[in-house]
Amino acid sequence: MTKNSKRIPFHLRMLTMGEQGLAVELGAAVEPAANAMVHRLAAALHRQAVAGIRELAPSYRSLLILFDPLVLSRSNLQELVTTLVREVSSTELSREEGKLVRLPVCYGGDFGPDLEFVASHNGLSPEEVIALHAGGTYPVYMLGFLPGFPYLGGLPSLLAAPRLQTPRQKVAPGSVGIAGRQTGVYPLESPGGWRIIGRTPRRLFDPSRAEPFLVSPGDRIRFDPIDRETYERSERSREPDCDPDSGILAKERPEGFFSVIKPGLLTTVQDRGRFGFRPFGLSPGGAMDPLAARVANQLAGNGPDAALLEMTLLGGTFRFQTKAYVAVCGADMCGRLNGVPVRNWSAFAVPAGGELTFGHALHGCRAYLAVRGGICLPPVLGSRATFLRAGIGGFGGRALRVADLIPFAKKSGAVPGSRFLPAHLVPDYPEEIELRVMPGPQDDLFEPEGVRTFFSEVYTVTTRNDRMGYCLSGPAIRHRSGADIISDALCAGAVQVPGDGLPLVMTADHQTTGGYAKIGTVISPDLSRLVQARQGTRVRFVRCSDSEAVRVLKMREEFLAGLGFGNRKGGSGW
Repeated sequence: MTKNSKRIPFHLRMLTMGEQGLAVELGAAVEPAANAMVHRLAAALHRQAVAGIRELAPSYRSLLILFDPLVLSRSNLQELVTTLVREVSSTELSREEGKLVRLPVCYGGDFGPDLEFVASHNGLSPEEVIALHAGGTYPVYMLGFLPGFPYLGGLPSLLAAPRLQTPRQKVAPGSVGIAGRQTGVYPLESPGGWRIIGRTPRRLFDPSRAEPFLVSPGDRIRFDPIDRETYERSERSREPDCDPDSGILAKERPEGFFSVIKPGLLTTVQDRGRFGFRPFGLSPGGAMDPLAARVANQLAGNGPDAALLEMTLLGGTFRFQTKAYVAVCGADMCGRLNGVPVRNWSAFAVPAGGELTFGHALHGCRAYLAVRGGICLPPVLGSRATFLRAGIGGFGGRALRVADLIPFAKKSGAVPGSRFLPAHLVPDYPEEIELRVMPGPQDDLFEPEGVRTFFSEVYTVTTRNDRMGYCLSGPAIRHRSGADIISDALCAGAVQVPGDGLPLVMTADHQTTGGYAKIGTVISPDLSRLVQARQGTRVRFVRCSDSEAVRVLKMREEFLAGLGFGNRKGGSGW
C-alpha cells in the first residue's frame, strides 16, 4: 500500500431529499476516509456526464445529487451510484491531494478578539494557541455556510472552544475562527458565532477573479502568522475591490432603459439562478417564485432564463425612457400605467415616458416585472440573479435604489398585443395553504409522535422569513436525541427542525449546508405557494410519495410548455 493510500470500507446509504434530490451517505462520522470517498464518487459522476444530473454537492460524509426526474429516474440513478461506489470502493484509494494554500494570519488584537478566551479556556497562553493553530495542515472537507467558507479538519483538540452564546452581527471578511473542533475562515462579512482568533488579508471569494474561489474541497490550508504591519502592507498591495455599480451595462447593446423613481421595499434583479457552484458554498438563488417568473417571461415573449425584477410586499415606480413591452405576474400590487390600472398576470405595451407604479401587495408577497428582451446587466458567474449575502448579480448584489437605470435587450420578431393569463389559470394566494412533503432524508431522527405532529398540525408563517428560508410557528416536533447532525447539503424545500422543534423551510438563497435534522422536503412545484405566503398564513404539510411528486412536476412543465394566452380582442394561443 502506497503512502497516503488506504482501502475504503464499503458503506452506502441512499436517502431521499425531495423529488429531485438523492443524498448518498458514505460514512457515519467526520473522517478523512469518508470525505475522500465523497469526492471520489463526485469525480466518477462527473466523468460519467449522465444526462439528468444537474448538480453535485459534497459535504463531510455525504454527496447530494440533484437531478431532473423527468430525464433520469431515481431507480436508475440509485443503480448507477451503487455501481460506482462498488467500483471506487474495490480499488486502492490514492486520492490525489489538492493544492496547498497558505494563508497569512494576524492573530489577536482587534483581528482576533477571542484569542485570549480560547487560550484561557484550554489552559494555554495566546502564544501557544498561535503556535498550535499555525502548526497544522488542515484538509478542506467542504465549503458551505457562505460562498467560499471552508470547513477544515485537523484542528488540535487542545484548541477546541465553544461557539459564542450570542453570535456577532458582523464578522469581518478574512476572520479566522474556531467552533468546537472546527476551524474556518469567513470569506465575506456576515453574522457569526465562531470564536475569532485572527484575520487574513487574502480574499477567499472574489467573483472578479478568473478563479473566484481561493480553495476547493480536497485542498489543504496552512496558516502563517504575520504582524499587523505586514497585514496592512498586504491589504494596501491587494487590488481594490471593483465598484459594484461601475460598468453596469452588459456587452450587448440595450434596446432601451427604464429608471427607478421609487424602489419599493425590496426589489431585485433575478433570473433562474446560477448553477454549478454548490460545492463552493454558493446556492443557485434566482426568483423565489419560479412559476410566476416563468409565466411573466413567457407573457413578455422571453425565454425562461431572461432576467426580470422581483418586488417584495411593496412594489416600485418606474419611468420608461424608451417604449417597451412588459408583463406583470405574481402578487397583485395594484399596478398602474400612467395612473390607469393594469391587469395582473398580463402583458402590455408601455410608451416612451410611461410611468409604471406598484403599491402594496393585496394578496401574496412577490410580484415579477418582465420586459421584452430581458434585463441586460452583466452576468456574474453565469447569472444576473442578485444574491444579497454575497453581494453579486444585478446592481452590485444589492436591491434597487432611486435613480438606478435599468437596461433591457433587443428582442427580434413582432411585438404582440396586450394579452393575459386566463382567469381560471391564475394562482390564488389563500390564508391557508397545503404543502406536499416527501419525508427524509433524516425523518428517522424524529420520534414517531414528532412525525405525526408535523403532518397533522397547523403551522403559521412568522415575520422571520426572507430569501433564505421561512420560519414557522406551531407545535414543536420532537427529535429522538437532539436536533444536531453532521452538517450536510441543503436544497430549496428542505425542512430543517432546529432544537426548538419548529420547522424552517429553505428557499432560493438558502445556505448550501446545514447541521439540523431534516424531517422532509417540500416538493419543488409547491415552493411557489410557500414564498407567496405572508405573515400569519396557516400552513399544513401533507405527505407525498416520490411518484406523486414526479407526476405533479410533469404536470407543471406540461402546463408551462402548452400555455396559451388570451388577448384583448378575444383571441387565444401564442
